[in-house]
Amino acid sequence: MKDETFDELREAIARNRADIDALQAGAEAASARADSYDERVTQQDARINDLAARFDLDREVIAQLRAEGLLHEEHAAHLEHALRGSRRIGAAIGIVMATGELDEAEAFRFLNKVSMDTNRKLSVIATEVVDKRDVSVLTGG
Repeated sequence: MKDETFDELREAIARNRADIDALQAGAEAASARADSYDERVTQQDARINDLAARFDLDREVIAQLRAEGLLHEEHAAHLEHALRGSRRIGAAIGIVMATGELDEAEAFRFLNKVSMDTNRKLSVIATEVVDKRDVSVLTGG
């Protein structure tokens, strides 16, 4: 009796082998996609952290120039505004690079095209992408 049951189980496994293999392949593919996504998120976070560090350094330089009297308040305010906009654009470029698997120049061209197509400033487009951490806000998807 045990031998019959064992043989039946072995036959059932043999009949279902293709399904088992397909499920295994699907699980491996899903795992690879998840690993790829995690890597892109890690790269995106590293780029944003790098931009934040550069922004902080630039602010320190502005503060030092202001303290030494080499930079007038109005000019300093304009520089800080430009730095914030540049930081947002850089962060948006990083997000587009990670989600679209584009290089830096392609990501900038993409954002610039969206800006021109929608007749909105690049800094506004960048702010949307950074705030949502997602480019689907630009593509409607």
